Order: sequence, then C-alpha cells, then structure tokens
Amino acid sequence: MPANVSFEYENAVNEYQQATSSEAKLSALQKMKSTAPSHKGGENLRKDINKKVASLKKDIDKRKKVEKKKGSGESIAVRKEGIGQVVLIGFPNSGKSTLLNFITGVGTAIAPYPFTTKKPVVGMMDYFGGKVQLVELPAIVEGSSEGKAAGPQVLSIARNSDAIILVASDKKQEKTIIEELYKSGISLNEKQTGKELKKSITINAFEEQDLEKLREEIFSLLDKILIYTKKPGSKADYDMPLGLPLHSTTKDVARHLHKDFEKKLKFAKVWGSTKFEGQRVSKDYELKNKDIVEIFV
Repeated sequence: MPANVSFEYENAVNEYQQATSSEAKLSALQKMKSTAPSHKGGENLRKDINKKVASLKKDIDKRKKVEKKKGSGESIAVRKEGIGQVVLIGFPNSGKSTLLNFITGVGTAIAPYPFTTKKPVVGMMDYFGGKVQLVELPAIVEGSSEGKAAGPQVLSIARNSDAIILVASDKKQEKTIIEELYKSGISLNEKQTGKELKKSITINAFEEQDLEKLREEIFSLLDKILIYTKKPGSKADYDMPLGLPLHSTTKDVARHLHKDFEKKLKFAKVWGSTKFEGQRVSKDYELKNKDIVEIFV
C-alpha cells in the first residue's frame, strides 16, 4: 500500500477486500477513490482504482439489462442491516415462513397454498446481542433463473446477500435450488470462476430444530466474530457488540471505535480468549468470538 494513505482509505480497502457482491465492491472502490492520495506518487493508484470502477460498472449494467429482460416488475430489493444478511430461499410451501417465525418471532402469513409470501419478509435474529438480518424470499421454482415467478429479482437479492439458507424438505428440492442459484451466478461453499461465492446451509423446516444450535450455525455462515467493548472502570457493553471479520485484532477494534484510536493505541486488555481475565495484550492480538476488549490510548 502506498505511503501516506489515510485511515479512511485503509478502511475502504478493507471494505473492498471483504465485499462479496459487485455493488458492495463498487461502493468500497468509490470510497477508495475519494480518499486516495492526491500527490503524484498516488497517480498509478488512482488510475488502477478508476479502471476497477469502470469494469465493475460495466458488469453491473450488463447484469441489470439481463435481469430486466428476464423479468420486470416492482423492485423487491432489501437494504442490509445488522451484522450480516442471510436469505432463506426455497420452493412454495417449503416452510420458509415457519422457519423465519421460529428463529426471529416475526409473524408472517402461513398457508397451505403456494406463493403465500409475495415480497421479502425481514426478521432480526438475536445472537448474544448482535443482530443478524434474516430475509425470507418469495418462492422460486424450476426455471426461476430464466424468468419464472419473478425469479431474477429474487435471485438478485440472494446474490447480494452475505449467506444463504436453502429451505428444502428433500434432496430433489435442494438440488434444484442449487442449480437455479448456479445459473444466476451463485456458487455455494466452493469458489468457482465467474460466480459469486456464498456460504450456505440446508434446513428442513418441517423437522425439529434446536434453536440455539441453529443460531450458531447461521452466525457461522458470516465468518465474523462478536466483540464486546468496555471503558476502563465500567462494565462491558453487551447490547451493541462489534461484528468483525474472523482473525480481527485489538488494532481492528480500535479502528472501528474511532479513526484516531488505531494510531494512538498503546495496548488492550482482553477477557475471554486470554489465559487470564483482563490480560494485557499487544495491538496484533487475534481475538476470538465473544471476547471483551478494553482499549488504552
């Protein structure tokens, strides 16, 4: 990375590296562009960013034209909220609403006739104070990737999500959903050229589920950890934990708390993954899920 870059630029680079959709990558690149060094030494950097922006815009426009051709209608996009967005996708009457109700308590229409859910239904899953957004998508069918049942719009939300839950009552349903996702540009759990990689699990909504175990499985799809923070002399804040990428360090926590904290960080104390409670650790100490961190600047 070039010298004399700002914290804002570094944050934008991290955002770009973690982005899983073209839209998210474009947003991060635009932030990189606005915060990139303006001196002569940063000229090649700015050129590289401009090339990537142009390429992504071209890809996004091309995809949107294809989707518009395959199916039109009212937009059903869902704005991301919380630590991450996980979508529930499945056939008509596959139990998506039942599963969403079970995990989040959101009341959605449940009926024995197909296509009960006409638009995405959003619920928030509580995970030890962290909020994960679950989105029940309208049902898909075989051929949705080619335009059936508003498929392109539904699959577009899945493509922009952070992870996917396949709601299927048998292997045949599961296979068809995987095929429709693949045809729309999504690969599951295994990176493939030209496809958006998404972590996924398959759930049979009609089988008995262990709620706590299910919440753990869903959270694990996001490849993140929850970090609780505390001020010296105060109790830990369990209400608003940070949702950080796996392998984050105390330095990453400092950066998220305030842009100047990373530079001023002297050391941190950690409760949870350390040998003893409140152990003093270095800036590069790798944190674990549910650690409590106290920053000293």
